[in-house]
Amino acid sequence: MQKTYENLKDNDIEVIVIAYLLKHPELLDTHFEHINHDLFSNIENLKIYKVLNDFHQSQKNITIETIKNYIPDIQSSTLKDLSSQIDQIVFSKDIFKSYLETLQELFMRRELFKITQNKNSESTTFNTSSNIKDIVLDLEKKLFDLSNFKKDSYEFKDFATVTKSSLKIVEKAFKKKGKYSGIVSGFEDLDNMLGGLQNSDLIILAGRPSMGKTALATNIAFNAAKYFSNEEEKASAVMFSLEMSAEQIGLRILAEQAKIPSDKLRKGDLNEKDSLELSNAYQEIHKLNFFFDDSPNLTVSELRSKLRRYKNNYNIKLVLIDYLQLIKPEGNRDNRVSELSEITRNLKQLAKEFDLPVISLSQLSRQVENRDDKRPLLSDLRESGSIEQDADVVMFIYRESYYLQRNEPTRGPDETQDSYNKKHDAWKDRNEEVFNKAELIVAKQRNGPTGKVDLYFDDKYTKFLGMDKNSKN
Repeated sequence: MQKTYENLKDNDIEVIVIAYLLKHPELLDTHFEHINHDLFSNIENLKIYKVLNDFHQSQKNITIETIKNYIPDIQSSTLKDLSSQIDQIVFSKDIFKSYLETLQELFMRRELFKITQNKNSESTTFNTSSNIKDIVLDLEKKLFDLSNFKKDSYEFKDFATVTKSSLKIVEKAFKKKGKYSGIVSGFEDLDNMLGGLQNSDLIILAGRPSMGKTALATNIAFNAAKYFSNEEEKASAVMFSLEMSAEQIGLRILAEQAKIPSDKLRKGDLNEKDSLELSNAYQEIHKLNFFFDDSPNLTVSELRSKLRRYKNNYNIKLVLIDYLQLIKPEGNRDNRVSELSEITRNLKQLAKEFDLPVISLSQLSRQVENRDDKRPLLSDLRESGSIEQDADVVMFIYRESYYLQRNEPTRGPDETQDSYNKKHDAWKDRNEEVFNKAELIVAKQRNGPTGKVDLYFDDKYTKFLGMDKNSKN
């Protein structure tokens, strides 16, 4: 016989669970993660549970007589069944847990029934306000939330257990020849400072326009993909590009690896040597596990849904998002600051939920341009103090040469030629000194030091290198 929604309820077990809670209210504390009003389908059982829980929170005892007083319209048969079950209880944690798990299973089946029925109705009703993409995304979110209803709770851990887990991190680093416990970024000085890109960390990489945020982030993800290819466990990096197309990023990477300027690739202005270099670069990198999603206007929920699929299929171990301010808010908020606060909080939850590093690029406010020293500060994070609060690591990219090139000194009306020449020569010398230099400023690290990492920037190929690697070129 086909099961119906009403078959997904069991009043007898609901009464037994309530009887246990009345006789042994301490069970509300020991099983608080798994007991809630959703488990009770019978309205009278639900009323009793709510009164019982309220009394327990107030540290008051509750009896059958109390229930009568607080729920005067309760049926006598319900109280009779409850009294009978209380008298029959022989306390057993295992038996209670078994009954509780049965109620959880029934609740989840009821929810699954409602979700699928509703979505079936939506998909066949063409006058609905939602399009099919919205229906599928909402279905995926609801199924994900349902699948996490019975997720394992966090446990109370003693010091020995915690330190044993901490030693595993050290052991992991030791097995990597004593270097890093996290994923390598390909920039040795940065990896020394961070210990690699750490799982569950939200890493913000911020800078003003034209500083090279996307180029540096792509370099890091590309280096990580190369690192993954040499590991026994073949992992992958994924880049969510909300601004540039995947093809544009691919062109940049080919230009970097083949050492051919991007503008030559775009115009197809290649000689025989260029064509050979391009072919060789492609053959060397095209099988790397580096994936791209250039869907525009993503919300964090949509990003989470996509990442869940990608992680299962491609063992994703690093996520890159370009960039924070282009992520679409889930709904209307009072202001932009509130929207960004919710987005950064959700990105941190995403990193923790999937246990991997999430690197998100971010814009900086224009107030940087009003200072003589244009090195970014944490206070420059655009439109939100919550970025600093939620992030585990905040890094700023800064290139002095960008500002110098746009501020060539001019001769003042009363200035002598000699004075102007000296000023211009000093500007020219400084320009040459810092032309290929960049600073990566680690302004916040929740679990480690802060400081500055010097990088080499090749503007011809928009590529960053560590100073040690550039000296070998």
